[in-house]
Amino acid sequence: MNTHPVQTAKQPHGRKLKFTYVIFAVTILLMILGGIYTAYTTSRTRQDQMPVVALDTVTKALRSFHAQTGRFPKNFREVDARLWKGSKAQQISVDGESLYSPSGNYYYTLHTTNATTACVWAIPVGVRSEEAATHFWYITPSQIERWMGPALSREQIGVVKTVPSEEQLALLVLTRQTASTGVSQPSSTGVFSIFGF
Repeated sequence: MNTHPVQTAKQPHGRKLKFTYVIFAVTILLMILGGIYTAYTTSRTRQDQMPVVALDTVTKALRSFHAQTGRFPKNFREVDARLWKGSKAQQISVDGESLYSPSGNYYYTLHTTNATTACVWAIPVGVRSEEAATHFWYITPSQIERWMGPALSREQIGVVKTVPSEEQLALLVLTRQTASTGVSQPSSTGVFSIFGF
């Protein structure tokens, strides 16, 4: 007779235990990957909501218009018709004095004081507008006088319909920038940028 016990009963239990470890490891791996993906998408969403000023682009368009016509445009509609070829028509207000950039989360207003001087406000808008700067630029064909300060409050927004004096700019806590100071873009390079650090 055979005195050895049958080992077939232990093998399925051992295989089930190994399969459980595999499933556990896959679950942990999926949780880690899900956490990384969630952190990445949250970071991308926050980055997309951050206002990014494009005053250099607006200034280049205004100066190109001036070079072609000998004067600055009365409004953004003239710039759109001559240079942008209608590509910004949906972003320009009915009166043509303001331009909203949904991708950059900035609101721009144009004030042409004479043929050789234009003024542009750049106001951050959107969820993260408080984290960005307000800009005011006096633009001539050869020079730019830059002013920069904190985001304007809702009560202060009405001032963008005018060309302010230096005293008014100071009251809004905007300071004149030196020639070497440019418009700063948010930095989002590096490994830690996807985790919001």
